[in-house]
Amino acid sequence: MAEVYLATDLYEQRAVAVKLASLELFEDAETGARTRKLWLNETRLAGRLRHPHIVETYEAGTSEQHAYLVMEYVDGESMHRYAAADALLPVPTVAEAVFKVGNALDYASRLGMLHRDIKPANVLMGAAGDVKLTDFGACYLADVEETQVYDVGTLPFMPPEHFENRPPTVQTDIYAVGVMAYQLLTGCWPFRGTTFQALIHEKLHEDFVPIETRRKDLPSALRFVVHRAMHRDFEVRYSSWGQFCEDLSRAVPEQDLPREIVFDSARFNALRGMPVFQGFTDAQVWEAVHMSRWAEKREGERLFSEGDPGDRIFVVVKGSVAILREGRRLNVLEAGECFGEIAYLDETHPSRSASAVAAAASVLLEIDTESLRSASESLQAAFLKAFVRILVERLKHADARFLEARS
Repeated sequence: MAEVYLATDLYEQRAVAVKLASLELFEDAETGARTRKLWLNETRLAGRLRHPHIVETYEAGTSEQHAYLVMEYVDGESMHRYAAADALLPVPTVAEAVFKVGNALDYASRLGMLHRDIKPANVLMGAAGDVKLTDFGACYLADVEETQVYDVGTLPFMPPEHFENRPPTVQTDIYAVGVMAYQLLTGCWPFRGTTFQALIHEKLHEDFVPIETRRKDLPSALRFVVHRAMHRDFEVRYSSWGQFCEDLSRAVPEQDLPREIVFDSARFNALRGMPVFQGFTDAQVWEAVHMSRWAEKREGERLFSEGDPGDRIFVVVKGSVAILREGRRLNVLEAGECFGEIAYLDETHPSRSASAVAAAASVLLEIDTESLRSASESLQAAFLKAFVRILVERLKHADARFLEARS
């Protein structure tokens, strides 16, 4: 329907992808109306979908001969390349990519959008291994009153209820992601049918080929997630992206290092549930994940001392940290608590007023103060709001301790 070109945005000084469609396509007697609606879907997304794992559309418009979209350029290729038995990616890499796609679709669904054409060809993997979902032309928009195109998608990824004329739901995309995960893990389709009619009959009335039939070395927890995501019965299938992503993050094979340190998906899940990140958007949490370092600390290991430069902010992911002043223990911080934020807030005297020591074997998230000052304005605002909330709570506790001491 359209051609995509690599171009340079001279104003922003960045590479962009420009998608061009001839206006004649919209006037075709047989397909013009459908093509126009699908193109309109994409133009509506300009500036609307902002997520680290969705290709952003910067601008949409028309010239004398073409309609065009200016989009984020991803230096990589589609994951279709890795959907063959002789080109499979490592299992953790596939699980990580599928998690990110699921997280992106969760974000889109909360904006009233269903993608409806999830497949490896519509997921881009950058040269650095990052993952971006693209091609929302077939998406279903919940807030649009006009008639929408229903007969869209790619047959193997369509759920059984599509052929029973049921309206699309979030489970439509969950099913497609399950099929995509199956294909990326095995290089095979989960179906036996080879014709259009046979495939539809199999989807409606038969069970798919169990993934362990295609590949024996997959963890049972991962097999369960894939099977449930593409279950024929939508009463059994996952009904939310939260359920799907949580199970998937737990199903990744164990590695030598803790999963909190190895996988971005596990990092995202860990932060999303912490009080300090309350009120952060998914995009802000992902930005924090990407700009942070995660480190293991032994019990008794000193993190910093009084008078040291205050160049980092910490969040306790696992374990506990003791805060000391002149050798006297002031507090013990548990998992989910933040410390070191004063050095970020007080730029005139950015030195430590206390020491910090791991009170138990711990996993810590560390963010450089300079990195945070260079982050997006929205992330800085979210952290400032969180720091104020933390300081208010600490003042309340200090007042309570003071009154208790006087009584």
